[in-house]
Amino acid sequence: MNGGNNQPKNNLTAITVGFFLIVLVTALFFLKSSFSSKKNADNFAKEQAQEEADDLKKYSSISAKELLGKINNRENLEIVDLRDAQNFSEKHIVDSKNISLDELEKNFSFSDKNKNYFIVDELGLTPNEKQAMDIFIEKGLKNVAYLEGGIYNWTNELNPLVQVGNPNSLSDQSKVNYIKSEDLKKTIEQESNLLYIIDLRKTNDYANGHIKNAINIPLENLEARRKEISSYKKIILYDDVGTLAFQGAVRLFDMGILNVYALSDGLNTWKQKGFEVVKQ
Repeated sequence: MNGGNNQPKNNLTAITVGFFLIVLVTALFFLKSSFSSKKNADNFAKEQAQEEADDLKKYSSISAKELLGKINNRENLEIVDLRDAQNFSEKHIVDSKNISLDELEKNFSFSDKNKNYFIVDELGLTPNEKQAMDIFIEKGLKNVAYLEGGIYNWTNELNPLVQVGNPNSLSDQSKVNYIKSEDLKKTIEQESNLLYIIDLRKTNDYANGHIKNAINIPLENLEARRKEISSYKKIILYDDVGTLAFQGAVRLFDMGILNVYALSDGLNTWKQKGFEVVKQ
């Protein structure tokens, strides 16, 4: 009778011991997995840190302040902006060239070994920048560096950028002075020798009719040709309706050219009023 009574107790003890062993094994398994994961994470972090240290040794960099100084001193340099065309058009460092990695490999001229090249991306030392710098190094050019922190850091430090000109931006609107057709006509009659009038339209549109003595500089060429523009005269920008004139005025302001006026009502209104238009 006593042996029969002890049987359930023995079974319960065995179940309890078995359950405890399962819990213990499970705990040990998770502890081992956690330790292994932590070890892997530590190893990955060490590898990442080592890779970053190696990159810092391999690739030269330049701070935003240093690059701005070189630009202001008109040093022999070229800024290669690797970002996509839309981001580049919205804002970029003056005189920089928008060149993709494919264009860099296929069409870029690496002939000037003495020029300093600076690679720009949204952030500093991105994979694209590393690849671009490797291309320069392979071509035998050693004077190449990336911009620390990229455009993001350049903007945060309030360094100058050439911006596309957003009519909905109060900041961009504040950069623009306006003049209307009738006032421009009077100014031309009174002091034409003090004006520098720029037609921002395409060459064909300019040839078909423009304001007398206006110089044709299409908007997309304005930055590259800004040194042609006389800073001693009042600069008048125009297009058919005033949109390009606004954008051109913003860009010139960003490039430090301030005595600029946009024809707000455009060449179409100028023509409607019967004011003089000449053909090339």
